[in-house]
Formats: sequence, structure tokens, C-alpha cells
Amino acid sequence: METETLLGTALSDNEPLKLLAQLAAGLPATTLKQFKRATQLGDADVAIMLQVGSRTLSRLKVARSRLSADLSDRLYALASVYALAEDVFGDAAQARAWLAESQHGLAGKRPQDLLASELGRAQVRGLLKRIEHGFLA
Repeated sequence: METETLLGTALSDNEPLKLLAQLAAGLPATTLKQFKRATQLGDADVAIMLQVGSRTLSRLKVARSRLSADLSDRLYALASVYALAEDVFGDAAQARAWLAESQHGLAGKRPQDLLASELGRAQVRGLLKRIEHGFLA
């Protein structure tokens, strides 16, 4: 699945400078709701992954027409990991299950618990790439 589909908005994924400008301008607030729907994550999980409080998350969903640049960047980063997982496993349900289960290749941690930081996302992406290329994970 494409990141665009997970977020429900047109993105310049293949043109990094345009994408940076889009994120700097802020994604539409509706992208947050679409991401939650597509990933079937609850508010508490999304709040942790985006590093915002649950109450802040609730306010964002109704109060703003656009997300901040920082939040847009984090949401895009999360969506890109979920999109990669879906591509690797070929199925949204399998990708969600894999992200929610502890993984040996991540020292027994659940991938979704590592998605709040760039370093954690990099570890998850790396493991997904190894799985994609047939290396033991």
C-alpha cells in the first residue's frame, strides 16, 4: 500500500523536495483520521507513536484544518513504515499483526513500540528490508 493511501491525501513521494514542502506546509488534519482508520490503531497507540498526549490528539482531529510541520513529518514517517510492512507482507492484516508482535530481530521488542523515534523506525525498516530480501529475521 502506498503512503498516500494510508494518509488519504496526494503526496509527492517520488519528489523529495516537493514532499518536504508539503510536510512543512502541514498535512490536512483529515490525514490523521485516515491513518487511524487504515491502520486500525487506537488513539492511545497513535498518540504514543506521534509523541503527543491523547487529549492533544483529540483536539487535533477536530480543531485544526492542517497539522503542524513537525507532526506532519512524524505522521508521514509512521505511515511510510506501515506502507513498507504492507508491501513486504502483501497484506494489511499481516503487516499489522507483524508490527504488533515481538520480533526476534528487534531483541524481542514489538515493532510498533519502536515507531516513536527515528532510530526505532530505522530499526524496523531495516528488519523489514531484510525480510523482503529473504534474510532471516
